[in-house]
Amino acid sequence: MKRIALTGFSAVLLLSAGPSHIHAQTRSPSFQYVATAGGDLRGSSTAYTAHPGSRQLIYFSNDKLTIAALVEVKDISGGVARLRVAARSFSGKVDRATSESELKSVLPREYTYVPIEKLSMPVDGGGVLALVGAIADEAGNLSKPLAQLSPETEPGRILLMSPALLRGDRVLANLRMGVATGPGLPGNPAVALYAPSEGLFIFALQPFEGASACQVILGRAECSLQGSDYTLLSARPIAALDDESKIWALHVPAYRPSKVGVSWPDSKASMRAGALHNLLTELRVEGSTPSH
Repeated sequence: MKRIALTGFSAVLLLSAGPSHIHAQTRSPSFQYVATAGGDLRGSSTAYTAHPGSRQLIYFSNDKLTIAALVEVKDISGGVARLRVAARSFSGKVDRATSESELKSVLPREYTYVPIEKLSMPVDGGGVLALVGAIADEAGNLSKPLAQLSPETEPGRILLMSPALLRGDRVLANLRMGVATGPGLPGNPAVALYAPSEGLFIFALQPFEGASACQVILGRAECSLQGSDYTLLSARPIAALDDESKIWALHVPAYRPSKVGVSWPDSKASMRAGALHNLLTELRVEGSTPSH
């Protein structure tokens, strides 16, 4: 697949300039997008045209940093593109072939992309990869459907979209759903996530009794809880945070819904969002109360 190296504004203009003759000849919808790297690779952009079932290797590298990603377009329908992305960064310059080989061990994340919005994706190993795109129909005409979800999380809210929870490299929960706290929610906005093998996890925007701080970059949170390292991944930014970039987490390892009279099945991962005090009460978490 042909790739065109671009920078900043020229890359975005490619999307608004209309379809080329090649695009008009396609018989399936296409996803035209620009991938951009940040940090030490800031300003590096590449444009792609992809069809359902295709995979592209995105590769940016200089002497300080290398970012590589495999982007698979699973489906284009209903005005959105459904993507599966595995992304990783490396210190220093790493060649394209080595980068692509290392991506085989990276857990891919799934995204539903709404055209024209900016999607910022966390990268294993550190760094950020951003994507802006548009969808063309079978005749190559670009469309701009209405956005169903904001690409950013509003201040004062916490959101988990298609989240995965890992302990080390073991996946504990991988949900195909999303939850978010409502705007203007009184109290401490929080999300509860139940993982059958690990118990209950409470993630909140503000500190509370028994909770530990988690470092957050966009849709990735790193937590150390009771001697184990956990990673929480979300297809959208978890929260709009200040320079501290933290949320707070509590782990209740012995928690089982059936033991406390909660209707969740013991064998299936579940989530719920709301004010921290209400969540602790509804889920019958004993011995944990919000700090004031």
